[in-house]
Order: sequence, then structure tokens, then C-alpha cells
Amino acid sequence: MTASCRPSKKTPSLLKAAGLIAIVTVLAKVLGAVRDWSIFNAYGASLATDAYFSAVQLPWFAIVLLGGLGGPFHTATIAIFAKLIKNGEYPEKKARKLASTFITLTGLTFAGLAILVYGFSEPIMRFLLPDASGELLNRAAEQLRIMSPVVLFGGLIGIFYGLLNVYHSFVWPSLSPAAMSLVIIGALFLNPGDGTGHVLAYATMAGALCQLLLQLPDFLKYRFSLRPALDLNHPEIRQLGEVLFPIIIGTTIGQLIVYVDMFFVAQLQEGGWSAIVLSNRLLQLPIGVLQTALLVPIFPRFSRYVAEKNWDGLKKDFRIGVVALWFISIPILIVILFYTEPIIRTVFEHGRFDAGDTAMVTVALIFQAFQMLPYFARDTMTRVFYAFNDSMVPMLIGFLALGIKFGLNYVLVQHYGIGGITLATTLITFFNMTLLAIFLRRHIRPMGYSALLIPFGKLLFAGAGMGSFLFLAGFRIQESLMALFQPIISNATLLEIVPIGLTSLIGLGIYGGIALALKVDEAQYLFDRLRAYTIRKA
Repeated sequence: MTASCRPSKKTPSLLKAAGLIAIVTVLAKVLGAVRDWSIFNAYGASLATDAYFSAVQLPWFAIVLLGGLGGPFHTATIAIFAKLIKNGEYPEKKARKLASTFITLTGLTFAGLAILVYGFSEPIMRFLLPDASGELLNRAAEQLRIMSPVVLFGGLIGIFYGLLNVYHSFVWPSLSPAAMSLVIIGALFLNPGDGTGHVLAYATMAGALCQLLLQLPDFLKYRFSLRPALDLNHPEIRQLGEVLFPIIIGTTIGQLIVYVDMFFVAQLQEGGWSAIVLSNRLLQLPIGVLQTALLVPIFPRFSRYVAEKNWDGLKKDFRIGVVALWFISIPILIVILFYTEPIIRTVFEHGRFDAGDTAMVTVALIFQAFQMLPYFARDTMTRVFYAFNDSMVPMLIGFLALGIKFGLNYVLVQHYGIGGITLATTLITFFNMTLLAIFLRRHIRPMGYSALLIPFGKLLFAGAGMGSFLFLAGFRIQESLMALFQPIISNATLLEIVPIGLTSLIGLGIYGGIALALKVDEAQYLFDRLRAYTIRKA
């Protein structure tokens, strides 16, 4: 064994790796939910939150969409380095030099963009919010200037995430987004009287820096270097560009869709954009956990399968990934449809968050919830395209979706208001999934879509059983539990949430029992894991 290598590191099973990432991501998402609760408890759905959530879109785009898990820099890094680094070996000089060059180019580019954002914050917000009031524009521009350094951190974080995931290091990349949430929560606790929203902006900037610093120990452990390098003749630099730039454009299209939504929401009631942001955050709580848990460990596998031309392995993991995501998302969708309003009212209707805010968020979330099913299939298919170094097709489909989204918003907002915005998002997700499925057959034919139909039908049947139970008996059981717990639970929030949780668990048991009876493999796997864990504890 050479000094540059270490023993082969066994690749963890897909669902086992997904379970570990899910646990870590849940912790991060729970903190994110507490962060959102803290923001809305302090400000409500108000001018201050409209300014913050408008200003944070560009920084958020940099650190979450461009630099986050599944973003362009994370994806391009895995697509190239997963083929250069085999079996957990330390990177050879070629790979180290490529990483240093990629980090240097990204740092210089994003530093320039951060300076432009700082200098042109007012024109940027005026362009994004053409119909907004002068006060909203001024507040948003001030907050954008404060948060402009976040743009620098985005691409760098994505590269670190990708390099660590190549080594099956998932904990810190999955957990580090919690740093921003912790900083924001702490800042609001220490500055409860802030009415400008500046505390939110400063905390967002500080949290992004912490998120970057948390990656450095593992990055250095795997013998990568922070020393600047500009080896533009490196043979893989061109490949990185060919993968990266179409994904950046595609991600930018996704952000442009957000700006299209901002344009239409500006014509609706005050607090409307904050309501849509909160509904999206609430939906991203389960979606983000599931997406990160399955797609982060599965993408390096896709890249290696393509390099080895192992089509059977790719199709097998594709099916496992999609069906597992559907298995978990269907009961979540049912709970959202039945209990959105009481959960939002009970958890968020405190401080300046009132009944009108609850109504706006409820409508937005219910229309948006249906996108969960196509969302996971779309994102898994997209990873297969990227494994083939084909980021052009997803980008072109995104361009088409942008135009359709504008038309859908124009039509649906007139009928459903805020709900029309999120309903259009759901329809666009179905559209994207369908086109990706068609064009994916250019790379693999057949892709094995028929293998998804039977388990999907079984899961829908199990979901129908859970929904029937909640419709016919769930609310009566919930009322009985509230009466039972009233003498022992004095907290009003817990008194309503605990019965909802217990009723949902009964429904989940019915769903899981039906799935087991129908022999859904993913249900059997989870049941076996729980039984093994119970036996060990006993």
C-alpha cells in the first residue's frame, strides 16, 4: 500500500446510507422549522418579513440552490471526482490539483458577484419588485447589501459538499445548514425588539460563514488543499465546465420561476409572499429530508454505474430510490391534506402571526403539497442525466417550464389567488417529470419505468386506506383524545398537536400494514430494520 492511499472503504448500502443522512437532515430541518417559527413569531407576515424574504432570494440562491446539496457545484463535483477517486483512496496529485483549481476559479468568480450585488442592491430589488412600495424596496435593498457576502460562500460550500460525499462523508454536509438556523434563532433571542429585519440579514450572513467553516476539517482530512491554483490546462476542467454551466443555467431558471411568482404575488395582499415562502418551507421540511437522504448517496452510484456501463445496477438503484421516496411521501401528503390548517394555527398563530396569515399559508400549502410525487421522480431522473454528463436536456426543459409557469400564474391567480401560484408550481413539476422521463430513454432504453407502476399502485391503495380512516374516524378519535388529555396537558398547543400526532400514527400504521400485505419491498425493508433494532434493544 502506498502512502497516498488507504484501505478500500466499503460503500454502505443505499437505504442504510439514506437512513443515516435522514436522521442528520431531520435535525437540520427541525432547527429550520424552529427558525421559521421564531421569525414569524417576532414579525408575523408583515412588511419586515416581505423585505427579508425578498432580499434573501439572491443569497439563498447562491448558498442553497447553487451551493447546496444537489446544487450545480455539488453535482458537478461528484460527477467528475467520483470517476477520479476509487474505493475511498486519498486523491492523487491530479485530483488535488483539479480541486484547487476549481475552488480558486469559483472563489474569484463568486467574490466578483458578491461585490456587484453589494453595489447594485437597489437596482436589483427595484427590478425584482417593480410594483412594491418605496419602503419595502428600501428595506429589501439594505438587507441585500448586508447579506451580499453570502454569494461568495455558495459555490465554495457546494464543492466541499461534493468532495466529502465522494468519500461517503455525509454527516457534516447534511447537518451544516443547521448552523444558519441556530445563528438566526440566537440572534432573534438576543435582539427581540428589532423592527427593521436587519438582525435577520446579519444572522443569515454569519450563519453562511459558519456553514462553510464546518466543512474544512473533513476537507483537509482527505488531503485536499486550500492553496490557490489555476491549472486551466487540466484535462477535467473542460468536463467540469460542460457539466456545471448547463446545471447553473437550469438552477437559475428555477430561481427565475421564483421571481415570476414574486411578480404576481406583489399584486396580492400584504404578507402574501411571506405566506408562500412559509408554505414552501413547511413542504420542504419533509421533501428536503427525503431528497437529501436518498439522492445524496445515490448520485455517486449513478456516476460510477455509467462509468462502468452497469445499466442493471443503475436501473435497480433508480427504482429503489423513487419507490422509497414515494413510500414515505404518500402518508405525509395525506397528513398535510387533513391537518394543514390546525397545525399551522396551533404552531404559528402566536405573536404577530394571526388568523389571516394562517388562512393564506393553508391555501398555499394544500395546492403545493401534490407536487411531492412528481418532485422525487423528477429529481432522481435529473441525477441520471447528470451521471451521463448530460445537463443540457434538463436545462432546456427548464426554459420551457419557465414560460409555461408565467402563463399558468396569469390564469390561476385570477381564480385561486395565492393558491394559484402554488398550484401552478405543482403542474410544472408534473410537466418536468414527464418530459425528463421521455428524453431519458435516449441514454437508457428501456429505462424500466414499468417496474415503478405496480409498487406505485400498491402505495396509492395503501394511501387510500389511510385517508379513508382519517376521513371516517380520524377527527372523532382526535376529539376523544383531546378530551382524555385535557386534565393532564395544560399547554394549548400540545393539547391540539398531540392528538393529531397520535391519530396520524394510527393512520400511518394502517398505511404500513396495507403496504406490507401488498408486499412492497421498501415497506418490508423498513419493517425488518425496526424489528432488528427492537430485538437488539430487548
